Amino acid sequence: MKKIKIAVTTGDPAGVGPEISCKFARELTGNEDYEIIFISHEEMFMRNIHSIFNSEPPAMKIVEPAEKMDFPVEHGKIKPEYGKASMLYVEKAVQMALDKEVDAIVTCPINKASIKAGGYDFPGHTEFLGHLTKTRNFSMLMVGNKIRCVLATTHLPMEKLTESLNENCIMNAILNAHSAGQFFCGKRETKIAVCGLNPHAGDKGALGEEEITLIEPVIEIAKAGGMDVSGPYPADSLFPRVAKGEFDFVVVMYHDQVLIPVKLEAFGNAVNVTLNLPIIRTSVDHGTAFDIAGKGIAEHKSLVRAVDVAVEMVKNAQSS
Repeated sequence: MKKIKIAVTTGDPAGVGPEISCKFARELTGNEDYEIIFISHEEMFMRNIHSIFNSEPPAMKIVEPAEKMDFPVEHGKIKPEYGKASMLYVEKAVQMALDKEVDAIVTCPINKASIKAGGYDFPGHTEFLGHLTKTRNFSMLMVGNKIRCVLATTHLPMEKLTESLNENCIMNAILNAHSAGQFFCGKRETKIAVCGLNPHAGDKGALGEEEITLIEPVIEIAKAGGMDVSGPYPADSLFPRVAKGEFDFVVVMYHDQVLIPVKLEAFGNAVNVTLNLPIIRTSVDHGTAFDIAGKGIAEHKSLVRAVDVAVEMVKNAQSS
């Protein structure tokens, strides 16, 4: 049986990405039904790992980006070259996926300040992946243990939320949740809940009008299109139902509305997925963790889970 090929980008050199990549590689036996290809600058990566563990890294298949870079790594520091290197890894992995050299990509964390200093004006991975694949209507999906949430908006300051939230972004999230069923639900109908924006989902307009004027009309259009979608529900009463398995996906209105319940349920074991790309991409649920970078104590279980979810998505896509 042909093995599934997964490209893992090692992330910001000054963060925990190289360390968790190494720890993951140490556990690989070769008997897995997938093959891991790490994307990094090999010499710099090996030197970095040696400085952390004072030992040689395990056997790892490393593919480098076309642009060569080599520099000393100071863990926990923000530098332009670190940001540029981390984005070169993403570019290489995406190109490999588009060229069908790998079946999916898994990304280790980048640092937003470093990538900006390195000349990349993107809020994060998700937006950069959309740019690389020429995809506009992408969505962020957070996968916990039983909770899966698609975000209508992503990295927005709260003061800009209501002016940015509109029918298009809510419908886009619902459509992408419905399409994601092929990766997680098999052939059965995908059941979607939509979370309200305001406390108590607006309480019939007493605590806000957005549920009535904005969210409910979009849900009705989605229903008319044949999708199994309901809401808007108050967040506090919705997520206990989701945790019991009542819904396959939840569409949420803003970032922390999902990150809080997902990380409460699956801290260190959650996965970030980008939906509606022409490639499969998953990621760890944490950042570069500069405070512990280089100390050899970073947990790698989120990376293991991100690979597992990517493999699950590839298998389901191939069988659908």
